[in-house]
Amino acid sequence: MILEYINRKKEPHYFIAKATKLGKERFYIVKDKTKYEESDLLVNIPQGFEIYEYPEDGRVVLRKILKSIIAQDEIEIVNGEMEKHLTVKDYLIDKTENSIIVYLGYLDKEDGWGDEEQFLKIQSYDFTLRFEKTSDGKYKAQRFCCLSRYYGWITMETNENLEYLAEKYCFHIDKESLLQFWIEGEEDW
Repeated sequence: MILEYINRKKEPHYFIAKATKLGKERFYIVKDKTKYEESDLLVNIPQGFEIYEYPEDGRVVLRKILKSIIAQDEIEIVNGEMEKHLTVKDYLIDKTENSIIVYLGYLDKEDGWGDEEQFLKIQSYDFTLRFEKTSDGKYKAQRFCCLSRYYGWITMETNENLEYLAEKYCFHIDKESLLQFWIEGEEDW
């Protein structure tokens, strides 16, 4: 059985391995399996690797397994808070080595973007809110700031209780009120 991965845009992806000049294996993702011999297509995920789908655009890669300090129950806390809010209809949650990132969809299905298949192909997501776990077990609630002076993730609050931070900030994720939270310890700009 050939290894196949179908991303959220309902596009099938297949995997092949080719030898490099140094004799190592390099993995590639292909969408059209008919261009390759069946023996070239992978049957299993290589050991030490995982299939990862980028939240922003649904691009699929084969990457080394991510070592993360984020536990599944921490992701479920944030997801539970996101599910409570009726105004957020389309979001994704992803984890990195030390953080949980919430992505919001640009488009709304109810705005008449055609059928489900068409909508999935054009929908993209943007990171909006991040909960970063520090080495001492605290969490930083962060939002992305596009001002040139502060460009990047800015910490709004640090706390030991992820549930408290998720409840406080997930409510504001799709609202202008999120911008009212400024850098922890600094005066408003």
